[in-house]
Amino acid sequence: MWLAGQLRQLQACRRCHLFFPHSGGALLASLRLVSSGELSGGGAAHFMVDYLVDSCGLSTSEALRVSLNLAHLKSPEKPATVVRLLREEGLEVADIRCVVLKVPRVLLAGAEKTLRPKIGALHGAGFSGRDVAQILSANPNIVFFRDVPRRVEFWKKALGTNQNLLKTLKRDPRLLCYSLENRVGPGLCLLRDLGIPEDRLAALIVRRPRLVSGKPERIRSLFEWVRSLGITPDSRRFVEALASLDNLSRATFDAKVELLRSFGWTQQELLSAIHRFPVILRYSEKKIQAMMEFLLKVVGCDPSYVARHPTLVGYSMEKRLMPRFFVLQSLRTKGIPTGGNCLLSAMLVSEESFVERYILRHGEDAPELLEAYRDLCSGKAKEASAGGE
Repeated sequence: MWLAGQLRQLQACRRCHLFFPHSGGALLASLRLVSSGELSGGGAAHFMVDYLVDSCGLSTSEALRVSLNLAHLKSPEKPATVVRLLREEGLEVADIRCVVLKVPRVLLAGAEKTLRPKIGALHGAGFSGRDVAQILSANPNIVFFRDVPRRVEFWKKALGTNQNLLKTLKRDPRLLCYSLENRVGPGLCLLRDLGIPEDRLAALIVRRPRLVSGKPERIRSLFEWVRSLGITPDSRRFVEALASLDNLSRATFDAKVELLRSFGWTQQELLSAIHRFPVILRYSEKKIQAMMEFLLKVVGCDPSYVARHPTLVGYSMEKRLMPRFFVLQSLRTKGIPTGGNCLLSAMLVSEESFVERYILRHGEDAPELLEAYRDLCSGKAKEASAGGE
């Protein structure tokens, strides 16, 4: 029955293939192998597809693809042992699906000799069952390394906490698989020699984990580039600047600098803004252009004011700048005082504080303000405006 159904699907795919020649290629190949395996009497692909769907949460097409790596199996006994162990260790079906899709050969690993010791090492390092599930989902290949405890301890020492390690793994799942001697060690030693304190070094790894595994000459060049902008290693912004310039070409940097200058910033104001808020260099030219035009032309800020408070460029225009500026303008129109230096103050406070301070406090004088503000934040006002055009 199963084979007949798959052959019907194959025939349907072939008919579709006549009209869409570039679609379904992988599925067609999988189905051909499945049907040939079934007809030859092996039946391996058949039972593994069913097993992967029922026990690992894969879709039929995913199971067909993964089963190609398991076609030599005569029964699902070994994969079942692995899956059972993963469940015992706290992995949910979604986690197991992620592991199997990324590295199917995990299902062929020895549950007791390979997997349990590695997972035990992660628990021994202080990770919870949920933490272990996240680590294995990020990069299942870690179970094939013999020195898992050493790798985990190395990164825990460099990053300070397990939470920092988990956060870094989300940004770079290959972190635990890097060569400590050939890639990571030299980079960390160089950064320490260049004068970056341990706590800021940990912050740099969390932000840009691949930077520390780069070539020493690349790290040194990046270091000197940041220093040329007047930011010294003892500054708390130095690490942010390193992370912001990493993977940024000189041509792109020059283009962003010229764009900011075009809005009236002097060289001193430009360097001051970068020193205060290095992250501005990571924004696209399109975002910088839009934010500066809004702040200067709509809000009426002086260029030097924005240079002194460059974090204004980093906010979302649709969800923060425009809605909050609308509230301030509405209050001014009604003659309601908003306080000195109100723009920066209004942008810096949390959402809850802003609503309380600038909207609810003036509910009697401006009862319509809360609904209008929420519509702006959600985009409803923009949609209504577009619909009325």
